[in-house]
Amino acid sequence: MIKAEKKMLDFVQKNSSVLFLLAVLVIGCCMRIAGFHFLSNDAKKYLLKWYDKIAVEGISKQVGNYNIPYQIIIYILTKLPLKPLHAYKVLSCAFDLGMACLGGLMVWALSEKEKVFRGIMAFTLVFCSPIVILNSAVWAQCDSIYTFFGIAALLLLFLEKYGLSFVCLGLAFAFKLQTAFLVPFFLICYVCRKKFSILNFLLIPVTMVVMSLPGLLAGRSVMDILKIYTVQTNTYNKVYMNFPNIYTLITDVDGSGHYPMFRKLAILMTILLLGCGLYICLSKGTRLLSAKVFWGVVIWSLYTCNLFLPNMHERYAYVLEVISILYCFITPVSVPLAVVVNLLPVFTYGSYLFKYRAVPITVSSLISLAVYVAFSCWLYSRLQENREK
Repeated sequence: MIKAEKKMLDFVQKNSSVLFLLAVLVIGCCMRIAGFHFLSNDAKKYLLKWYDKIAVEGISKQVGNYNIPYQIIIYILTKLPLKPLHAYKVLSCAFDLGMACLGGLMVWALSEKEKVFRGIMAFTLVFCSPIVILNSAVWAQCDSIYTFFGIAALLLLFLEKYGLSFVCLGLAFAFKLQTAFLVPFFLICYVCRKKFSILNFLLIPVTMVVMSLPGLLAGRSVMDILKIYTVQTNTYNKVYMNFPNIYTLITDVDGSGHYPMFRKLAILMTILLLGCGLYICLSKGTRLLSAKVFWGVVIWSLYTCNLFLPNMHERYAYVLEVISILYCFITPVSVPLAVVVNLLPVFTYGSYLFKYRAVPITVSSLISLAVYVAFSCWLYSRLQENREK
């Protein structure tokens, strides 16, 4: 080996972390660029039309079913020299990067050893996740935006920065109603920790109003912020929509059969299960102080909402999918959970985007239910063995 060659290899070894991180960043961006040309049905029927309308009418009127802060950002993007489809995707991909950086920092902060290695690998797995790439760069959806703020809210909650945590939760709510799936855990934490006031929840609507100020100044009303979400909840009268939850096993093929009955039963079942989780935490004396228990209960509450609530779309488990990846670095036993949680939506994404379903949705539902039961039993045993004081 010549001297120059050895110096080069020594340089690579010495700076392997930085070089690997840069390589992941470049490859992840190239993977996204490869999907930028794809035009989904959502983009064709809704997003591009909304973009043109916002460009003309501004933010003084409701356009589409996204909340005011997202419309404000889209309006700003209409002033830039970007193709409409690319504008949506660039915005979402920017939050992909932010979300991956936040996940890497979270794992770095919570790891006791190999902090840099674990943080970089967490960044890699989130940034290059097939679901994350398909969601933003192919589908042109914006789930990474509210998930970024949702994860920030959870991390601040774990670190006992309660005011900032609820502000971040309000930021997440300002962009997507699906942030509501995080609320049950915040309530569980409120009861178990007894360290913050219920009044903290008022920071959520306050933050949403502040984020919507440009729209309010343009003539919108405060009630518009809530109306957008109330309309969304009544848009689709189906107990499931291409999502592998338990209702695929008992209702018709499109989820519309006996909808009023199943909707009520589904909501009550979810409340019951979440109440059971809270009761178990209280009876075992857990205060959600350790990272394994805290993030484990986060995943369990999200999984419960996704599996048992009605009106679920294929993208509604996005927060669960990302956090399950990060949880692998907190406890390796959760790797099978992360694999299943991130593999099953590939089938539903493929069904919607590319009109190909590799696995029947009922099979995916049974697998998901089995994993949920197994994870619930594992988490319960951990609460038994690790009583927190």
